Amino acid sequence: MEINALNLRLLKTTLAWRPIRIYKQFMQTNTESVKKWFETELHVSRETLSHLEHYADLVVKWQPSINIVGASTAEDVWARHLQDSAQIWPHLADIAQKPDAKIIDFGSGAGFPGVVLSILGASHVTMMESVTKKTVFLSEACRVCGCLGKTRVARERIESAKPENADIITARAFAPLPKLLEMGQRHLKPGGKYVLLKGRAFESELADARDAGWRFSVTTFPGLVDPEGVVMILEGVVR
Repeated sequence: MEINALNLRLLKTTLAWRPIRIYKQFMQTNTESVKKWFETELHVSRETLSHLEHYADLVVKWQPSINIVGASTAEDVWARHLQDSAQIWPHLADIAQKPDAKIIDFGSGAGFPGVVLSILGASHVTMMESVTKKTVFLSEACRVCGCLGKTRVARERIESAKPENADIITARAFAPLPKLLEMGQRHLKPGGKYVLLKGRAFESELADARDAGWRFSVTTFPGLVDPEGVVMILEGVVR
């Protein structure tokens, strides 16, 4: 059975009454299946997979003290966060791996997807996050994962930061689309694009953005982890 967010919730409910040992065995199996996905679908090297493992361990280690991911998803970091973030990689890898390419990740939080993209091979990722404790975690994650030379952690507000002239803007669980475009357009270079992870309300967000005067070309792909979500790509954004 394909393990996505819906199936995972059903299986967790089914296993809830069983001994904790069985539940842990199930979660370990799920983690291993996601690691296999990274190897077979994204063709990551052993070194890259090792960096992802260090990153996942760091998220779990820091979670109790600074609550960097949702409590209900902390026990399934590999699927709910790493795989969910990595699913956008095929949609931007051709640009992201160019030596002079720049990705800006809005509201990076625990580094999803910014740190994941850097581990996978993005040449330069700037992660914008205004919460100090999260920027401390991001800096430590980049150090542990060997990404310091390819990343910048910017502790500043997006709307007041100097324009970044980015090739790609990414965001996950950040802001409604009209607000995101309002903040983001000054940071995007001409010809750049947005690669976003959006939830079940993506169609209404698109309508709201158009009602606010934004025009764009949009492509969506079904979410891999969230069956109600999508990968959303916006190009030619103007107002």
